[in-house]
Amino acid sequence: MTRHIFTILFIIINYSVFANDGAFFAKGNQLIPINETEITVRKEILTLKKVRNNFIEVTVYYEFFNPNEDKKLTIGFEAFSPEGDVDGTPKNGHHPYMRDFTVDLNNNILKYNVAYVSDSLYTENGKIKSKGIPKFDDNASVNYVDFYYVYHFEANFKKGVNIIKHTYNYDLSGSIDYNYDFEYVLTAANRWANKQIDDFTLIIDIGEFETFSINKSFYKNANEWLLNGIGKTEDVKGVKNSFIENDATKFHLQKGNLIFQKKNFKINGDLFLYAQNYIGIQNLEYIPFSYYQEENINEPKNDLQRKILKNLPFARRGYVFQNQELNTFYKKMDWYISNPNYEPNTEILTENEKKWTEKWK
Repeated sequence: MTRHIFTILFIIINYSVFANDGAFFAKGNQLIPINETEITVRKEILTLKKVRNNFIEVTVYYEFFNPNEDKKLTIGFEAFSPEGDVDGTPKNGHHPYMRDFTVDLNNNILKYNVAYVSDSLYTENGKIKSKGIPKFDDNASVNYVDFYYVYHFEANFKKGVNIIKHTYNYDLSGSIDYNYDFEYVLTAANRWANKQIDDFTLIIDIGEFETFSINKSFYKNANEWLLNGIGKTEDVKGVKNSFIENDATKFHLQKGNLIFQKKNFKINGDLFLYAQNYIGIQNLEYIPFSYYQEENINEPKNDLQRKILKNLPFARRGYVFQNQELNTFYKKMDWYISNPNYEPNTEILTENEKKWTEKWK
């Protein structure tokens, strides 16, 4: 029933989505060789951590194998420009919504440069063609810019195994439909010599008490994910021609993280993770799991609804309510996971949750 409510609400508002009703800030990407190479990706551990519902912290560990003699290679990182209700102009020469870009090769921090390129055909004989520093006049629209960024550096790969540790942060995107969403371009890894990642691990740390979905673009079903913590999953069939809902797995994560592992990973799709926006529903028929969507919950109309809201922090943790009305209500929530051993304790709630319970007394 809940999913049908969401579907109806999102169809109603879908017509206005494509204007400046959202902000696409950036998406993550793999490191790629700019020139042809025989170097392969033996191992990758990619960790994506959502921080305060504001940005994604990316940490990547690579093991590359060079079968031949020492080789200098130009490596690139393609950062696509922002779009929508955003300022797309560079900030101090860099992507305006990416920060803390670092590359460590075999325990040496590498220097990098940033190029502005107009399309994917920006290399020539292994060299990067930059269109120069973009110029904007006072009347120019900055919601869309006609270039993207390539962060590039020279890497000396010794014969045998080479280890790269790579980090950066990028801001979460969002819109009317999505409380947040983020993308990561996995398919770029196919540009290395082996056209795959021999041993791949993806770790996603989304935070506590979150409901979110991941499109089935590079995997088939929920069983391919290890839920390392407390939570539950459901495979969702997409709505035909829907902008919002695709074939995906929906995760209700109370705490912990997700792990996806694959050997000989031949990548045929990219990561798209999103949390649908909850639109306040009359009579509190549904309450979202996330801290970050509480502001969209409608005001209570009676004492029972006030009790329901007051007890939300305890329901998140799986409290089995003795009050039959509360018990019946929360058992209907798709995210609710009963925990008979949990005893409610106001002292261990977050400060915001303490204020929340006080608000509805």
